[in-house]
Amino acid sequence: MDWQVWANRGWTLGRRLLTMEVSTVEAAGLLHGMASIGPSFDKSLLPRTTIQQAGATGVISTLNYALTTTQQSFLEAFANRVVGPQRLEGRPLTKRAVIFSADVLGVGVGLAAQRMWRQHPDESLFRAAVRTAAYRATSGAVAGAVAVGIDGAYDAIARSATPGTVNAPTVVAIGAGAGAAVHLARSHRLLDTASETDQYGDPVRSASYIQPLRAMVVGGGVSLGLYASSRVESLVATGIAAGIRWAIPPLAPAAGAIGHAAALGGVAFALERAISYVNDMTETAGNAIEPAYRSRPDSALVSGGPNSEVDWNTIGREGRRFVNMALTPAEIEEVTGAPAVEPIRVFVGYDSAESPNARAFLAMAELERMGAFERPYIAIYSPTGSGYVNYVAAETVEFLTGGNCAGVCIQYSVRPSFLSLDRVGTAWESSLALLTALAWRIRSMPEGRRPRILLFGESLGSQSAQDVFQKEGVQGFDILSVDKSVFVGSPYASRWRRHWLRDPATMDPHGVVVEVGSPQEYAALADERRRQVRAILLTHGEDPIPKFGPRLAVQRPDWLPEDGDRPPGVPQDMRYWPLFTFLLVGIDLLNADHVVPGTFDAYAHDYRKNIPEMIRQGFELPCDDAVMVQIERALRERELSWAERRVVFDNLEKAEESIRAKLGDWGIDHKVVPNLVAPERSLPDDPYEVVPA
Repeated sequence: MDWQVWANRGWTLGRRLLTMEVSTVEAAGLLHGMASIGPSFDKSLLPRTTIQQAGATGVISTLNYALTTTQQSFLEAFANRVVGPQRLEGRPLTKRAVIFSADVLGVGVGLAAQRMWRQHPDESLFRAAVRTAAYRATSGAVAGAVAVGIDGAYDAIARSATPGTVNAPTVVAIGAGAGAAVHLARSHRLLDTASETDQYGDPVRSASYIQPLRAMVVGGGVSLGLYASSRVESLVATGIAAGIRWAIPPLAPAAGAIGHAAALGGVAFALERAISYVNDMTETAGNAIEPAYRSRPDSALVSGGPNSEVDWNTIGREGRRFVNMALTPAEIEEVTGAPAVEPIRVFVGYDSAESPNARAFLAMAELERMGAFERPYIAIYSPTGSGYVNYVAAETVEFLTGGNCAGVCIQYSVRPSFLSLDRVGTAWESSLALLTALAWRIRSMPEGRRPRILLFGESLGSQSAQDVFQKEGVQGFDILSVDKSVFVGSPYASRWRRHWLRDPATMDPHGVVVEVGSPQEYAALADERRRQVRAILLTHGEDPIPKFGPRLAVQRPDWLPEDGDRPPGVPQDMRYWPLFTFLLVGIDLLNADHVVPGTFDAYAHDYRKNIPEMIRQGFELPCDDAVMVQIERALRERELSWAERRVVFDNLEKAEESIRAKLGDWGIDHKVVPNLVAPERSLPDDPYEVVPA
């Protein structure tokens, strides 16, 4: 085809786009949606990738468009009903004035409602939601008033224009320009007071690697996709409604509602099936036997070993890692230079028993068999959703005690934490059952021989352990004989922590709980204050997990004040935006836990750099500073070596499968192939050393 034909078609299409007109309702939605593109680039707690930014931009602009068009259509319908359609027929100027007045009235009512329900610390979630709705109504009405104003100006300039319609490119340009200007102006103002370093003195990590143009283009695609999805839902609902009117005439008045309910029900069913499939896949992966941990441990002092009452096949992937990675006396002595004994590690898997109480009973039987109550320390590890126990924490306790300790963990799920929220009740019951059993057992012992109970929880494990003390408050530590506790990265959902933050004077009158951002901050407390502490909450300022909750959608949090300095780790140029700050911090969750084996960090939800020193201070396990340096180095080296081992064995297994498959294609008996990942084989210390098959 001749290029001139394509050029003419392109010119025709371009002219159509440039002259496209939309109603004032759609114009209001476009204004609000385009104006939100610039602010969608606002900073949140953590840097975002270009694709994440595109998703945020697309979702925010689409929601603003949908909410504003809905609101404006209701306002125009209300104005028509109040004034009377007959009075507005053929009188565009009067109609425009009436709609503009309705928008101005909406702005006034919204501002008055926000002032009436001004935020205060103890307000209910309902009150906060009403204020947020008023905020949304105000911003939507402003967009509607501007759209009506543009309509008037457009008609005055282009007399041929249809009353009640606006040039779409003009609206897009005005909205996008206004949003970009506000965003840039605010960013420059806030950057004047923003700190260039975090609480550790490290440079603040920025999102400068975002490609704005690409983010906006992809964000536009996201918006179109969301709009297309809504249109598909509408078409399906319309089709179902038409079928109901034809087949069941008595239900015709409710056909539209039934159609939408059926369409949304289909979406909900599909989502439920998808979630169920993901859960099944993650549970299968969580129970899989990794090639690197295929063999049972030889030690009688770990679960799954000789004479263990815990079935090796029931402790899952994380359980097999936990018991296989226990330190030996020789490894401890090499690092600390002091005599050591073999530590005890007990792990009861989710499939090891049928109920939380049964798992606690099994754990107690293991502890008794291994002689744990003869040790001076018993450390309880409350795991994450998958059953993961931070190796840094467990190994630090073993190094600092010379191995003269017992560690115990009860698994409540095999899925990642974000997929294990339905198991929080099970986790709480497991922690309560174990702590109660331990308390009774310890009280039966002579006072001089009672071991110290140390409690460690991370992420969802912190929540499940903390909520055990929800009813008794800090007195629960005495009731359950818990000597010291360290909780890292406690989720917002922890009721115990929220209660303590909201009313520490009532819940904690003696000051036995403290929240810090680093061991250095804890060490800076007065000696008398530290002697009182029973529980330490270690929380990084930029960690979104302790901050992400439903209130964030409708209420400005304490850590994000409108004026004044923010806590360490919270960007000084971050602002609160009802509804959409919730979305941006939700995206931060995706970037909170990116770790590199052997490279410890103190950032977001990675607490490995801080855990050793926090355990030394929090559990009061004395250690020379020089030895502590050696311990921290050994922790990094061990984590890296175990990660390397897993990668090597995984790839060896894949290679073996490939070899067997190829030989099978040739008709060669696969038995002649050496077993590359046999349980009795181990990796050489030298990675280049040849190990005989």
